[in-house]
Amino acid sequence: MAKTVYKIYLKPLLTRLFILFLSMISIAIIGTGRLARQLFHLFNSLEGYTPSLILGRNEGDLAQFKNTQTSSDFNKTILEDLVFLAISDRAIETVSNQINAPNALVCHCSGSIPISALKKHTATGVFYPLQTFGSNEFIDFSKVPLLLEASQREGIEKLSTLAQEVSSHVDLFDANKRKSIHLAAVWVNNFSNFLFSEAAAYCNSKDIDFKLLGPLMKQTVHNALDLGPDIAQTGPARRGDTNTIKTHIASLESISQKKIYQYISDAIQDKYKHEL
Repeated sequence: MAKTVYKIYLKPLLTRLFILFLSMISIAIIGTGRLARQLFHLFNSLEGYTPSLILGRNEGDLAQFKNTQTSSDFNKTILEDLVFLAISDRAIETVSNQINAPNALVCHCSGSIPISALKKHTATGVFYPLQTFGSNEFIDFSKVPLLLEASQREGIEKLSTLAQEVSSHVDLFDANKRKSIHLAAVWVNNFSNFLFSEAAAYCNSKDIDFKLLGPLMKQTVHNALDLGPDIAQTGPARRGDTNTIKTHIASLESISQKKIYQYISDAIQDKYKHEL
C-alpha cells in the first residue's frame, strides 16, 4: 500500500519539486498523438527543459510516455511553466477553456487557429512547427521552421529562447500570416500527397512498384525549390501534347481520376498557353 501511494502520489510530486528546485523550465503537454510524442521527445533532448506532465484522455495512450507524470484529469491544476496543446484544431478552444494553468504560458501548435482561442489564460502563445507529422519517426526539428506568436513580450521571449534551442529557422507570424502559410502547406503537402495516393493506386492496379517513382518525386521537390516551380514544370500539358493527355485519360478507369487529370492538365495548359 505504501509503495503504491509513493508511486502514484509522492514520487510525481517530489519529481516536480526537484525540477523547480533546479530552476528548470517545466513543460506540460496536452495530447497523446503524433505531435505530442514528437514534442515529448524533443523537449526531453533539451538541457534546461523537462516535460513533467502529459495530460490525455486515454490511459492506454498515456502509457507510452515513460518516466514522467501522466494524468487524464483535465480539472487538475497545472503547475508547469509552459503548456503546449498538441491536439486537433477543433479541440483547442474547448480544452483551453477547461484546463487550469494559473502561472503558465499556454500555447497551441496550430497554423490555422488564432491565438484568441486561448483567451481564458493571461499569458498565451503559438508554437507552430511548419511540418507534417504523418510518420512515427522522430523529426529533426533543426530543419523545421518554427513560427511563433505571443500575447505578451515576455511570452515571445520565452518561446523564442526555446525555439532557437531547437531550430535554425525561427520567425514571428501573426494569425493572418500563419493562415496563409498553412494554406500554402496544404497545397504542397496534403494535396500533393493525395496525388501520390492516386498514383500509388494506379501503380497497384497495373502491378507496378510505386517506390520506382521515389527518385522522381525527390527530384521534383528539389527542382521546385532550386529552380522555382514555374520553371521546373514539365510534362505533356506544359508541352501542349494533347494526344498524350487523351491517351492517359483513356487509360484511367476511375471517373474521379479522369476528372482530376483533365482539370490539372487544363490548368497547366492555361498557365503556359503563351509558350505553346
